[in-house]
Amino acid sequence: MPDLNLHMYKAGDEEAIRSLFRTTYGRDMNNDWWQWRFRDNVSGESVIQLAWDGHVLASHYAITQAMLSVDGVDVPSGLDVTTMTHPDYRGRGLFRVLARAAFERSAEKGVAIVWGFPNRNSHRGYMQDLSWLDIWEIPTFRWRLPEPLALPTPSCALAEVDSFDERFDALWEGVKLSHYVMVRRDHKYLTWRYIANPMEQYRILISQDTSGLLGYAVFKRHNNELQVVDLLTKDDVEIGRQLVLEVARIACQESLEAVSLWLNVTNPLHRVLERLGFENDSPITYFAGLILRPDALDERVYDYGNWHLTMGDSDVY
Repeated sequence: MPDLNLHMYKAGDEEAIRSLFRTTYGRDMNNDWWQWRFRDNVSGESVIQLAWDGHVLASHYAITQAMLSVDGVDVPSGLDVTTMTHPDYRGRGLFRVLARAAFERSAEKGVAIVWGFPNRNSHRGYMQDLSWLDIWEIPTFRWRLPEPLALPTPSCALAEVDSFDERFDALWEGVKLSHYVMVRRDHKYLTWRYIANPMEQYRILISQDTSGLLGYAVFKRHNNELQVVDLLTKDDVEIGRQLVLEVARIACQESLEAVSLWLNVTNPLHRVLERLGFENDSPITYFAGLILRPDALDERVYDYGNWHLTMGDSDVY
């Protein structure tokens, strides 16, 4: 591609990236959000590959790091985010060229797998041009709350808190082996993901007893529903049920119509919530990935049944 200059992001490229985002998606990218997602990510340095035509940014491919716990061992991974090409430069194969360069650079930095959530326009390109493998099509698990709805009084101690602390580290250490693969959820990561996020307002609900933290739910309002963007509990289905019921109670108090989340169908809580009235609904989200370092991971990561995955693992929610 002799007419274009390909290179990694350097300080000062942010304005051109935001301009390309505006051209591509028809809306502005908040600069504070860019700094939070790409510069201040607690999991590690982002890999951003760019294609330039003179002073015009033609295409952008980015991977932000996410630390996975795989069978209890920390493994660096990359979350694919914000892929975009200027309309005047489409059809030149820039997506494939930039992505492969970003994969190579990421592997050099120790990233073992790149994964993400292609939309319906880009899904074919990921599978055909980048050799990604589909892991699952994730439905939105939603409870359209009936009117009126009488919910039982919680049987365990629940409370809303406004921050994450060391208790969340103790919970993480106690549950990280309960799922083969999931994003590391210590209090440092949770604070970055949900408290420091400049674009969203999240609420934190915890379950606790005298022994400490039993579980938590992070949720936010979106239109007429509450989205449970993260849910993690000790190996007790009742804790999860109580947390979700309390989010539903809050939704009723705020005159909202539904509660939604992502929940792996292999999780026993899934069947419990089905009995409450949860059912699969839209949107349905592609989840896929590509192992970059077979020496660090095996194909068990392509089995959705091995994942604990929530809306908060995506950059969309």
